[in-house]
Amino acid sequence: MGNGEGLHRVCIGLTPVQSQPSSNSMCTNEALYGEMVQVLTSGNGWARVRQLHDGYEGYIDSDHLHRIGPTAGTTNTHWVGQRSTLLFDKPDIKSRVVHRIPFAAELALVEQVNDSFSLTACNHYVWTSHCLSLSVNYPAGPLELARTHFLGAPYRWGGRSPEGLDCSGLIQMLARTQGHSIPRDSGDQERALDLSVHISDCQVLDLMYWPGHAGILVSPESLLHATAHSLDCRIEPLREVIARAGPASSVKRLFSNSS
Repeated sequence: MGNGEGLHRVCIGLTPVQSQPSSNSMCTNEALYGEMVQVLTSGNGWARVRQLHDGYEGYIDSDHLHRIGPTAGTTNTHWVGQRSTLLFDKPDIKSRVVHRIPFAAELALVEQVNDSFSLTACNHYVWTSHCLSLSVNYPAGPLELARTHFLGAPYRWGGRSPEGLDCSGLIQMLARTQGHSIPRDSGDQERALDLSVHISDCQVLDLMYWPGHAGILVSPESLLHATAHSLDCRIEPLREVIARAGPASSVKRLFSNSS
């Protein structure tokens, strides 16, 4: 349970970040297992937090946070490279499952205990091959990641995991797994990304922005995006997206074709 202000880790698979200290308020973001947040204020079962990876603020149920003590390590070492994985209470696939954690959840691995499992700092066991070092980008690149882990995921306002995500959550996660830190919301992303591309020069992996929307090109004629139009993450002909949303406000180049 969260307790007071200071540095905390998310201690469940994922938790909504609410606009107000109430489960009935709008979910504006998500925090994933192992993610570190700064608790700014707390009370009545809620903590107002700042997510350290992008500075986003909101409210999280205090029971979903674990305070990091002054002598505890504060450094995560790995992140989950699978769509999801499991944490066990013993290094045995038949043992009790403690948590199911999503892609990009962070962990501190302290010891590899056998050929398959590693012990985490929270005293659970994870399948070692499902984890990537935090210093390593997703090896297959952003487009392959989008296809294997996010394509077909349900659209969820404020989401940023394969369990459900919105358009800017998708783009932020793709960027993060290639070593880029960008803002959470599409308008902020569009303003923060410096390299603009003329629509006639766009190519695979370019990011396209509209007011309140974003996606990634899988070809000059097709867009992969999480869309509220069909409530899922899908590939659509670009002309159909433009027919609904109008001309794109900008095209940004963050990823190279070697990503």
